[in-house]
Amino acid sequence: MTAGVDIVNIARTQLGFVEGPNNENPYGTWYGIPNESYCAMGVSWVFAQVNASHLVAAQTPKGFAYCPAGLTWFQKNKQIVDKYSALPGDIVFFSWSGNGVADHVEIVEAASKDGLTTIGFNTGPESYTGNQANGDGCYRRHRPYLYVLAICRPAYTGSSAPAKSNGTSKPLAVGVAGATALTGGGAAIIHNANGTTTQVPTTKPTVIVAPPFPGSSVFKVGAKGAVELVVAKALANAGLLPADLVSNVLTAEEASLIPIYQSLYPGLKASKGKGIDAATYTSMVAKANQ
Repeated sequence: MTAGVDIVNIARTQLGFVEGPNNENPYGTWYGIPNESYCAMGVSWVFAQVNASHLVAAQTPKGFAYCPAGLTWFQKNKQIVDKYSALPGDIVFFSWSGNGVADHVEIVEAASKDGLTTIGFNTGPESYTGNQANGDGCYRRHRPYLYVLAICRPAYTGSSAPAKSNGTSKPLAVGVAGATALTGGGAAIIHNANGTTTQVPTTKPTVIVAPPFPGSSVFKVGAKGAVELVVAKALANAGLLPADLVSNVLTAEEASLIPIYQSLYPGLKASKGKGIDAATYTSMVAKANQ
């Protein structure tokens, strides 16, 4: 039995993912269309983790990769609901230009009178001002109803509680859990209708995309990108950084923890404020994938 909250829980595990060069991401690779826009393939991947691909099988048994095709399929199945009555796990299609064409798709996490809190793939963080359908990873967003083209409710067999607002002032919630389903977690936490939780196996985990070692000079406080996310996840997996502080921006705290991390593993040399060497980066890539 699958409920909308199960889908939201899986989607949350991906918060903080940052794509690699040339739009490299595990969702398109899994779907069979790598290095392309992956908002719909990311949504499809989420459903696959709880064996619910049939609920989004608009184009293939795995789901859909093209937003207009996905929306058409839900329309044919009479699964469109009023956009002001969203529930967790609903699928929302956006039209940024207002021309009636679905440009982007995300998963509804919560709703409020001023918009939807969503989890989206191939988009950017709240501060992002670029193409909202072609960002660099998986982020939580608060979207106004203005751009909502349609809200679709898959044929869930479990129930979902009414969506509640997460507010608009909370910081982006990312953490080590953001790597779980991709990097070896192997199980998803499912909240059952009776209030209990169970672990169910997911599909085969995929290694996160880690860019090649960029050189020690890149690792400076305030630097932002995929390599900085690797560092944060490695520090969290090593027990040095709280999971809720993981992000793709290198902080002063993380920089101060790097020598401590190096002291934990034989063969690594303490950087003492000189950045990260190739051996440490290789170790951190491995640790981030645990």
